[in-house]
Amino acid sequence: MGSSSLSEDYRLCLERELRHGRAGVCGDPSLRAVLWHILVEDFDLHGALQDDALALLTDGLWGRADLAPALRGLARAFELLELAAVHLYLLPWRKEFTTIKTFSGGYVHVLKGALSEDLLIQSFQKMGYVRRDDHRLMVAAPPPARQLVQVALGCFALRLECEILGEVLAQLGTSVLPAEELLRARRASADVASCVAWLQQRLAREEEPPPVPPRGSPARCQARLDLYRDLQEDEGSDETSLYGRPSPGPDSPPTELACQPLFWEQSARLWGVGGGAWEAEASSPASEEEPEAEVFSLLSLRQELLSRPGDLAAPQAPGTPEQASPRRVPEPPGYQTHSCLGPGALPALCCDTCRQLHTAHCAALATCRLGHPLRALHGNHQRRLWLQRAQVDALLYDAPRPAWP
Repeated sequence: MGSSSLSEDYRLCLERELRHGRAGVCGDPSLRAVLWHILVEDFDLHGALQDDALALLTDGLWGRADLAPALRGLARAFELLELAAVHLYLLPWRKEFTTIKTFSGGYVHVLKGALSEDLLIQSFQKMGYVRRDDHRLMVAAPPPARQLVQVALGCFALRLECEILGEVLAQLGTSVLPAEELLRARRASADVASCVAWLQQRLAREEEPPPVPPRGSPARCQARLDLYRDLQEDEGSDETSLYGRPSPGPDSPPTELACQPLFWEQSARLWGVGGGAWEAEASSPASEEEPEAEVFSLLSLRQELLSRPGDLAAPQAPGTPEQASPRRVPEPPGYQTHSCLGPGALPALCCDTCRQLHTAHCAALATCRLGHPLRALHGNHQRRLWLQRAQVDALLYDAPRPAWP
C-alpha cells in the first residue's frame, strides 16, 4: 500500500469520525493495524510520509537516559501535532485554531518537552502557521486540504513508531541504551523480533553500556493541555480541557447531559481520560457576529406563521372546487441542507441563491462561488440555528430530505 493510498484511507477515517460526532486524531483500529504492520516491515515509509520524520525521532530521543518515558512523551507530542493539523482540516472556520500560543501549557509542557524549537516551528509551518511574534504562531494562508491530511498522517505514523520502539524495549528488557543504537537496529530489521535480537547481540558484546549524552528528561505532565491559551491559565487548575474550559472530575456528571450534548460540546478525549466540554468560548468580539435580524430563531418562525394563518390551513380534499379567492403568490422555497452535511456536522456557509447549507469543503461550492451570494455562518450557535431552520423548512415546504452520501 503506497503513501497516497494510506493518505486517502486516513482522510476517509477522519471524515467518517466527524460524521459520528468526533473531530480528533485517528482512532480507527483497522487503519492502525494496517499501518503498524507496514511500518514494522518498512521503516523507510516514514520518509515517504514526512520528509523530516527521522530528524524528529532522533531529536526527541537523543540524549535521553531512559528511552521508555522519552518515547511516551514523544508520542504525546506527535499526537498533539496531529490534532492541530486535523483541526485545521476538519474545522477550518474555528478561529481559535488559527493561533498557537507558544507560551501555552500544551506547547511548553508537551511539545517543547519532547522536541526542539526549530523542528516544532518547521512542523507548524507545514500546517500554514508563521511566527507572528515571540509568543504566537498564526495561520497566514490555509494550506491545501491534502497537505494538512498528509501532515496529520505523518504524525500518526510517528505515534505508531513510538509504540513499536516501546515494544522493542519491552521485549529487550531494558530501556537504558543510546537512542542511535535503537534507531539503527530498527532501520536494519524487518520485524520486532529481529530488532530485539540485533540489540541483544550488540549489548552482549559490550562490557559496559556506552555513555549517554547529557540531556534533561522529558517533562511529565498528566493533565490534558492546551495550545490556544496562556500557560498561567493552564497552571491554575489541576486539569484543563484541550480548548480552555476546566473539565469536571471523573465522578461528576457531564454539565449538559440532559440536553443531549453534540460533538462540538463534548470532550475530545484526546488521551483517553474523562473530560467535559472541549469547545472554547468564541474569542472574537460580538461585533463580528451577524446582525440580530439575520439570525434565525424558532420563536420568530412561530410568530411569522401565526401572522399567516392561511399557510396552516388543511389541504383541500381531491375534487373539492377551489373557492373564488385570489391565488396566493407562492412563497420562496425554504433552506435545505446539502448532501455534504452528514449527521452531526454543522454548516459553515449558506448559498442564498440555491438556498442550501454547505460545509466548508463542499465540492458544490465551486458552482455557487461563480455568482451566488454566500453567507458565512459565524459561531456554533448561529450554525445550529440555521441547521434547525433548514430542518423546519423541510417540514413546512415538504422539501425532500437529501440522501446522505
